[in-house]
Amino acid sequence: MFRRFNNWVCPWAIFLFGGLLFLVGPAIYAAQLCRSRLATPWFVPVLATVGVLCMAVSVSQRRGLLRKIGLVIGAFLCTFEWFMIVVVFSTPSYSGPAQVGYRLPSFATTLADGTRFSEKDLENGGPTVLLFVRGRW
Repeated sequence: MFRRFNNWVCPWAIFLFGGLLFLVGPAIYAAQLCRSRLATPWFVPVLATVGVLCMAVSVSQRRGLLRKIGLVIGAFLCTFEWFMIVVVFSTPSYSGPAQVGYRLPSFATTLADGTRFSEKDLENGGPTVLLFVRGRW
């Protein structure tokens, strides 16, 4: 039997395209990590958002339980990806370099032995050497 097309594309094809967009974003990011390119992957949640929109269009054209479940799961994953990019992977604001005669900008880090270290630990007056290494590895 021949399925009738709504508008110009089958609703299941739109849904599968949206699901494919969820897979393409993390695959591109994995390829970037393999090439040691450590840039913020903004394209991953953007592709996921477009994928959710495609899934929503598919569900609006033809409702089905599996499509609705897929849409809910896709929306949850998309929200999680945006949360990770915007909140978890965000970097602190830059307050400028340290200057002679001024207090150090506030910072906090972890030493190699696991203890916490901040600018307050430098106020003891003992000799201290700070070495800041910025690398891409």
